[in-house]
Amino acid sequence: MPSSLTLLPLRREIMKKATKKDIARHLRQEQTPAEEHLWQLLRNRQFENLKFRRQHPIKEYIVDFCSLEIMLVIELDGAYHNKKDQKEKDELRDTHLRGLGYRVLRYPNKIALESIQVIYDDIIKRKGEKAPSPLREKVGMRVLSTKKLLSNQRELLLNAGVSFVEYDAISVQPIDFEIPKDIQNVIITSQNGAKAFLNVIKKLPLLEERAGVRCFCVGNKTTALLEENSYKVAKTAQNGAELAHFIAKNYKNEHFTYFCSKQRRDELPTILKQAKIPCNEIVTYETHRNEQVFHQAFDGILFYSPSGVQSYFSANKKLPSPQGEGLGVRFFCIGETTATEARKYTNQVIVSNATTIESTIAKAVNTLKKLTS
Repeated sequence: MPSSLTLLPLRREIMKKATKKDIARHLRQEQTPAEEHLWQLLRNRQFENLKFRRQHPIKEYIVDFCSLEIMLVIELDGAYHNKKDQKEKDELRDTHLRGLGYRVLRYPNKIALESIQVIYDDIIKRKGEKAPSPLREKVGMRVLSTKKLLSNQRELLLNAGVSFVEYDAISVQPIDFEIPKDIQNVIITSQNGAKAFLNVIKKLPLLEERAGVRCFCVGNKTTALLEENSYKVAKTAQNGAELAHFIAKNYKNEHFTYFCSKQRRDELPTILKQAKIPCNEIVTYETHRNEQVFHQAFDGILFYSPSGVQSYFSANKKLPSPQGEGLGVRFFCIGETTATEARKYTNQVIVSNATTIESTIAKAVNTLKKLTS
């Protein structure tokens, strides 16, 4: 994707509301200097008589440059692509594109601006090679997802050559609750909590004081859900303990309302209690275990919540055997809170770089592929 840091906030906002075609059109109009420079050199078959498209949609992606004639994708990266979690996303994206039959070339912006011959040489080399087959790699790895995945999430695994089994380790049951009229500071630590909060508050009469509500969240997707509904998020943390320490340090004289699960963890309320910060807990939903026994071999298991970990191990007392030879089973967790629960059962725990399902899948794919390479 385009890499100018100055354009990122605008692009994210547009992506929430626009169609894929609208997004591509906007990105063509807002090219970074590196993209504009490379486009002037590639457009109208100026190089090797190859037709290149800019900001071209492929599946759920929009790639910077693409030549369908030789199935080649070129991506130009800004500084934010050097971040660990973004590198992981880029690797999985490239793996997916390769699984679809594309060659992928990725360069820092500086190469396009100062060393264009490097890109020219790579294009010529790829032009002379036989295009890869779009058939999926036969890695032979298998993972278990403790949550049923969306179609694009399934494709991330399948196009990386990783087979999978999926099931919902837990189910969520809403609980009736009321929202106090005087809330000012709201704590929400899950998407389920955010959905429950929004479903109830939207039924209430509009209150002027609601505009002043500040939200404190765990997870980027929880934050995104609230911001999409026009709520201001004052802080996004990776887990409840981190959020509680932030509140204890910066909001000592405030009162908070915590919309949580019946099975909520103790870290956040304990830290706030120790800091003598008033916190009213409102239970919005409860989780139920869907216990299922698995006799298959897996190389990795993907966990997205502590409750999911508990549900899996309550039905499967022994660690599963690995699918691949010579490998132990890895347990991939969406965040540190989930990982803490998993470590009660095994020391083969790996935490994703971001608290999203996609990042958890990326961590699993990249880790397992490295183990077999």
